Amino acid sequence: MHKRYHRLLMCVTVALPVLSATIALTFVLRGAIVDVRQREAENILFYYREKIVLQMQGTINEATALAQTATTIRTMGEDAPDWLASAADPLLQRPEVRMVGLFEGDTAAGMLPLEKFGNLAGRDLREFSYVYTMAKVVKELVVEGPVVLPIDPEGPAAFLFIQPIVEGDAYLGLAAVALEQDYVLDQLGLEGLYAQGFDYELWRVEPQNGNKEIVASSHADADFSQAQKAAFYLPTQWTLSIQPRDGWLSGGQRLGLALICFLSQGVLFSLAYLLYRYTRQKRVLREADAVDRSTGLYNRCGFTAALDGWLRDGGRPVTLFYFSIEGYTQVARLIGPEEEETYLKSIPARLGEYIHSPHLAGRLDEGSYLIALRDNLEEQVRDDFARGLSLELLLQVRLDGEKSFLMARYQYLFCEPGGGRAADWISRLIRAYYDRVAEESPVRMLTEKCRQLIEGKNDVVFDEYTDLEMMELSKTFNRYRKQVEQLAYSDPVFSVGNRLKLLRDVNMLISYDKKRPFSLFCVDICAFSQYNELFSAEIGDEILYEVVRRLSRPFGSYLYRINGDVFLGVSVTEESPTSFAARLQGVFAGPVTVGNLSFPLQVRVAACVYPEHGDTPGVLLDHIQSALRFAKESGDLLCIYNDHLEEMIRTEADILGRLKAAVREETLEVWYQPIMRLAEGRYSAAEALVRLPDGKGGYFSAGQVISLAERNGIVEELGDYVLRRACLFMREGGQALGLKRIGVNISVQQLLVGNSAEHLLGLIRSTGVDPRLVTLEVTESILIQSIDQAALALGELREAGVHIALDDFGVGYSSLNYLSNLPVDIIKIDRSLTRQILTDRKQNALLHSIVEMATINELLVVAEGVETQAEQQAIAQSGVHYIQGFYYARPMPGEALSLFLNCQ
Repeated sequence: MHKRYHRLLMCVTVALPVLSATIALTFVLRGAIVDVRQREAENILFYYREKIVLQMQGTINEATALAQTATTIRTMGEDAPDWLASAADPLLQRPEVRMVGLFEGDTAAGMLPLEKFGNLAGRDLREFSYVYTMAKVVKELVVEGPVVLPIDPEGPAAFLFIQPIVEGDAYLGLAAVALEQDYVLDQLGLEGLYAQGFDYELWRVEPQNGNKEIVASSHADADFSQAQKAAFYLPTQWTLSIQPRDGWLSGGQRLGLALICFLSQGVLFSLAYLLYRYTRQKRVLREADAVDRSTGLYNRCGFTAALDGWLRDGGRPVTLFYFSIEGYTQVARLIGPEEEETYLKSIPARLGEYIHSPHLAGRLDEGSYLIALRDNLEEQVRDDFARGLSLELLLQVRLDGEKSFLMARYQYLFCEPGGGRAADWISRLIRAYYDRVAEESPVRMLTEKCRQLIEGKNDVVFDEYTDLEMMELSKTFNRYRKQVEQLAYSDPVFSVGNRLKLLRDVNMLISYDKKRPFSLFCVDICAFSQYNELFSAEIGDEILYEVVRRLSRPFGSYLYRINGDVFLGVSVTEESPTSFAARLQGVFAGPVTVGNLSFPLQVRVAACVYPEHGDTPGVLLDHIQSALRFAKESGDLLCIYNDHLEEMIRTEADILGRLKAAVREETLEVWYQPIMRLAEGRYSAAEALVRLPDGKGGYFSAGQVISLAERNGIVEELGDYVLRRACLFMREGGQALGLKRIGVNISVQQLLVGNSAEHLLGLIRSTGVDPRLVTLEVTESILIQSIDQAALALGELREAGVHIALDDFGVGYSSLNYLSNLPVDIIKIDRSLTRQILTDRKQNALLHSIVEMATINELLVVAEGVETQAEQQAIAQSGVHYIQGFYYARPMPGEALSLFLNCQ
């Protein structure tokens, strides 16, 4: 019965890999056939995509010619109704032309033929479909269809070709031509795809709601989820999908694959049977007195004789290992002879799979084994080998319904050739083993391993013990350790490594081979926050899931999520960082699709190399983050750490050290720039500005100093210092000089801490200055991003009399619509807007609009960065209340400001 079971088990063991191999072969062949057909479909798609775009934009597009005619006629001064009828008459003679229309600005100037569409003339652009407004916005040809034309709902569907009329960047109007649906589709020649054996589906994304709208399809009920697709833009996204009518794999091809699979199975089963017969005969011939009958290994006599032969050869040294499974006899009686026999018969195979060098293996008694390796192993390698082999000899049993494990303990000894008899070496090894066992305590060993874990070691293993209670305790420690490591080293959302795992893995790579270089790559998704803001956090997470899937291909298990949308990967290949970074950029060449939404992603990549750019995980991480920060500040999409960045880091470290010392020793300079009140013709306010000497007779950039303070957590201390010094200046002389307000820049970090308003008010009052004399300036872009958190603190400050100014207005987030909703009293227009006031008519108009809107909302307006008299005159005419800039005065120390104001 046992032999029959054994044979059945062997047949199953052979059958599984044979079936797996043949199935794998079938899938490979199937994939190759499908790949060929898909490449053929891709070539056809490329041709039809180019053909469709060419037809839509050129051959059947009559709107562009009409728009060009309108531009020419416009220069001649003719009215649209006077020439449109004659220009459109040849078009309307064609049966496929349904409508010809012309818009001047946002008004329909003429819609032909008059009997159907004449009453549309004079209507506003907004009364028509969204696609007309879209053409106005994008300023290029827009194609929409099939649609039902207005006032003709019973007529056939048509395609709209809408061409904007522009002059330079100015929008003048639109030209529109509607062609019958059947004519357009016939020109596209999609039936040629069907004739070639392909089902097709042409669809587009409806721009208002993002829904899929079928334009043409060869089979209304066909599933095109596995089809080849090609996208193009008109400018909405259009997609052409095709797939073979008989599937990517035809019936004849399936039959051929099945035949190949059957023949392959026959050949492999024949080879497996021959191998089985050969192995069986070899095992029978090997039976002898020197072999343990239960395992097929040497017994003690056979092993001793074989080892003597090795030692007499005088060749390479021999390492001798002894393994003892303590408690084996007791457990063997409990599990019964059949299970024991199964275990013993498996030992030769286990040893053969683990040991790949020449070796001798013997069984001394029921639970003891000897292994000899003809190899000169180092101490650590011997210990690793013995530990691994002890796991191979693991005895797994089930006692009282619970799994238990018996581990083999080990001892090894180095045998010099010619240094004695094998029996003496074996006796010496066994004696050493029992001497060590007598000294070891399981409790002490567990305690030591726990201590090693506390110290941060990663290679600690809790072994199995013969004592059942100790064994259960050891298993519990192992389970708990794995759970803690999973929590500590894994990102809980995306199941990739976190920052701690990165530091651990990089440290292990360095420890394994200090001379082997590897590269770190940091990948940041540009402007990712917009997806969460415009859509939802769920959409943002789905995008990040796709980012993880794409990055897993080049990085594998060496992928980590550092924070938010920033990922870091480690490459151990020899590929250059520049080439690898280019491949990473290529990974995101295609858009990410979430449901019916498609998101094009742009990523910024930073890189550094070990050991060239750092020899510890912490240094490498700091350097790659510096490279990413530099890339963001410079607007580059790729930055590899180099000497320039090294110098920048040293400079920043110098600035940070000087800044901390200056704040601590109260030597940091605070300068002031006066602000002119136009209505009074005098300086009634000033702005406090920080100045940090560079030790070379100059000063570091204030922006660089503040940025470093924000990144290193000392901006609150710096802000408090400047605010206190500015308030003291007002108390000690600022008011007497005629200043009614002193402005101080504060970071949003100062507003987001607990009790920020109470803290700032307390600091102002401690200097003896009325809060109404203080203006706190907050950068516009930062305030808008944190408005919900900062609004409460700003409200408390305003109630106490402190004025709030919105600094850098106009940099990029400005919207006149939200001025009335912001908790501010003053807006300061940024230099980027005022410097264009003389050269850009739109900027001039925008400045006037800002002043008018601010006046309506009872806000004061300060124009910053005014440098010339011409700028001053133009800006003064706009109605601003204050002007600040080099035209009046540069920033100066407090003493110099006092002299300056006294001379006015």
